[in-house]
Amino acid sequence: MMRLSEPQYSFEQTLEECAKGITGNAELRHKLLSSKTDLTTVEGQYLVAAGTGELHTIPPINIDGEADPVVINTLKKSDLVKIYDRYFVPEQKPARKIYDALLNAAKEKCPFCGGIGTPRNLDHFLPKAHFPQFSVQPLNLVPACRDCNMDGKAHAFAMSAEDQIIQPYVDNDKFFLEQWIFAIYHAGNEGEPGEFEYIVNPPEGWLEVEKQRVRKHFADFDLARRYTTKAAELLGAVLRQIESLRQAGLDDEVINTALLQPGIDAAPFVNHWQKGMFQALRQALQ
Repeated sequence: MMRLSEPQYSFEQTLEECAKGITGNAELRHKLLSSKTDLTTVEGQYLVAAGTGELHTIPPINIDGEADPVVINTLKKSDLVKIYDRYFVPEQKPARKIYDALLNAAKEKCPFCGGIGTPRNLDHFLPKAHFPQFSVQPLNLVPACRDCNMDGKAHAFAMSAEDQIIQPYVDNDKFFLEQWIFAIYHAGNEGEPGEFEYIVNPPEGWLEVEKQRVRKHFADFDLARRYTTKAAELLGAVLRQIESLRQAGLDDEVINTALLQPGIDAAPFVNHWQKGMFQALRQALQ
């Protein structure tokens, strides 16, 4: 949806900072440091899978009901969850600076919903309940707004290729550089403002699984409703501008050049609600 730059801190640096914060539990600290190489190795597998749309191929932990399985080396699931909860998140721990850096890198814009919401915490892209080996891996920690974190994604994870939402750090460039969200403007009656309908229309040349993935992302994060709401907030002002330009004697071609095309060009990214909105208004004028 929105591309995030690669995290400032590596997984290895994160593990080291977490280890610094482990006091009063020498056994856990030793287990973490002795497993550092194994953990960074599985990060490489994550990176390859995410870049090719195959994160669903990484098997989840604890599906069979074992309460606290060993996950990697001597680290159990409970150890890896504890490292996140007690030694990564708390304000007083050394690793908290990495948490804050990841959160601040989003610049107050949630990547899942195209910047509509403001990130308040980090979401585990692969949830730590089933993928604890990635509990403090920066590439798996995505700044997310409350709506996307709690309602859109929650603790779900994909079991098939077509069910994968877009991974903001390392997914295919096409999801971020090519337009697949568009809008249709339905004019109102008797001069009343109309309404927008946002739809998914991926490029013809995409693979079917890629088309299914963006439809899944669009649906899971309720982008049709959320984009329509944002566009409606701006619509009245734009319609008044159009009417003023018409009263000044300008034709629709000039209005398009002077008002609508700049609105399209000013959209922060290719699938932003603003781009679809102004494209739809331009189409309605033709």
